Amino acid sequence: MKNITKNMDNKVKERLDEVARGVADVTLELLEDSIDWQLADFPQDGDEYGAIHSKVMHLAIKQMYLQTKHDSGSII
Repeated sequence: MKNITKNMDNKVKERLDEVARGVADVTLELLEDSIDWQLADFPQDGDEYGAIHSKVMHLAIKQMYLQTKHDSGSII
């Protein structure tokens, strides 16, 4: 990504950051809902459920990162 952003002007970089923030916000909301749905069969026991939910979220984000990092078509 450094090679691409090095040649961009600040307005383009700022716009890309805005787009990325928007995508991240929407994706996190969808991820939260999806995890709730996927964990519907798990016992809903307060802190323990919260910890399970958090762990699944972190694992999902890690897997998405690794998938994009190793994507041969990626420009990053």
